[in-house]
Amino acid sequence: MMEHDYKNKDYFKIGEVSRISGVKEYIIRYWVSELPILKPIITPTGYRLFKKKDLEIIILLKKLIYEEGLTLSGAKRRLSEKTQDTDNKDGKRLKKNFDMLKQQLLDLRKMLSGT
Repeated sequence: MMEHDYKNKDYFKIGEVSRISGVKEYIIRYWVSELPILKPIITPTGYRLFKKKDLEIIILLKKLIYEEGLTLSGAKRRLSEKTQDTDNKDGKRLKKNFDMLKQQLLDLRKMLSGT
């Protein structure tokens, strides 16, 4: 599968995920059973359909385990830390936007009241 095909798809069968990521299917199945962050859709016929985010996590797991030498437990912790960092950054950005909006509303209220 070529890179542009990957970019245009929303869901991937486990064989496609295996080909794209270079991770064997049985390892992907094991990671799915061990990592709640990986949530493929199971069709009524039992096929696993992975979203792009799942594919990206599998590629990251491969890097953490095979290139950086982490265990699956270590990779889980790293993914958890990364998720928390992202959540914290998103939370700070939301608070900043909320504070700006609040200030704009207060300014608008002042203008409308004439004070």
